[in-house]
Amino acid sequence: MQIHKVADMNRLLLLVACVGCSTSASSPVAVDPAEGDDGGGKTDTALVVPEVTCAGVPDAGASESFRHWTSRGISALGGVQHRGHDLIAAASDGDQRLEGWISYTFADKALEDENVDLFACRAGAWKRVGRTRTDDEGFFSLALSDADRLPIGMRDLYVSVAGDRTGVAFLAYVAPDDQALVASDVDGTLTSSENAFYSTIAFGTLPDAQPGAADAYHRATAQGAQLLYITARGSQYTEDTRHWLAERGFPRGPVRLSPSFITLPGGDTIDYKTTTLTDLPLPILAGVGNRASDITAYTSAGVPADAIYIKLPEFSDELVQPLADAKAIGVTDYTNLFQ
Repeated sequence: MQIHKVADMNRLLLLVACVGCSTSASSPVAVDPAEGDDGGGKTDTALVVPEVTCAGVPDAGASESFRHWTSRGISALGGVQHRGHDLIAAASDGDQRLEGWISYTFADKALEDENVDLFACRAGAWKRVGRTRTDDEGFFSLALSDADRLPIGMRDLYVSVAGDRTGVAFLAYVAPDDQALVASDVDGTLTSSENAFYSTIAFGTLPDAQPGAADAYHRATAQGAQLLYITARGSQYTEDTRHWLAERGFPRGPVRLSPSFITLPGGDTIDYKTTTLTDLPLPILAGVGNRASDITAYTSAGVPADAIYIKLPEFSDELVQPLADAKAIGVTDYTNLFQ
């Protein structure tokens, strides 16, 4: 069986035709003229979200003294595990929060109560947007509001630890209200099998991708949708996930990984994915997965059954009934997806 076209592509056209629509009282952000054309209200260009990238890392300045002597010891252990929590925001959102975690070593030891500096790529150059402090879990959060909010665009972000100037890049995706998202699972859906990622953990090797998947996802972005990669992997694997997606040629997009070190298959995965998807400020046009849990999560998030695509045949046994009940479309390859 070949993968079907997205059911009723007019749904995508309807969503992107409403670019810029908003019911919020907040004044929406717009495209920065230095970064791209906002389309001037023309529907043929209005859906374009600028790609704003910066080379290298920002010049954060010299390292400062850590606030705590214990932090120096943690930093000296090395094994940086920092990761950003990609911003996904609608243009009318009153606040944008730049968030993530700062930690070290394979044990993911949190850096507590220490300063971090946040940078955003603006018109091809790094700009410092503020400083905040980690909590007792190594978590940082910096709220941007009013004129400090980032304009519409997919842009590079960077967090730098003041005490040793280690850091990590992440993403901000700010889009017009009602810009469409296509959500995709990763393990088994994009990787060659459900457990292929274990080879990355154990040996540092990169698993193969499902044939044709990257090309299909580029077709989706060409039609105005944005990919969101959602996986039950623990967030400590954020950078491994980004690296694999880039190496295998998938479109750039925000990622969502579980904040828990381990999220068990079944109910825990359903709860995590459902909550994550329903909390998004942008609508989901379609969802792609490979497990019955993906069907449940996408359905709970309001994705129509004819826009849920489930990769076969790895988990065919558990999918017999939901597919028979027409809760999703079972597919064996990506040849015609988003044609």
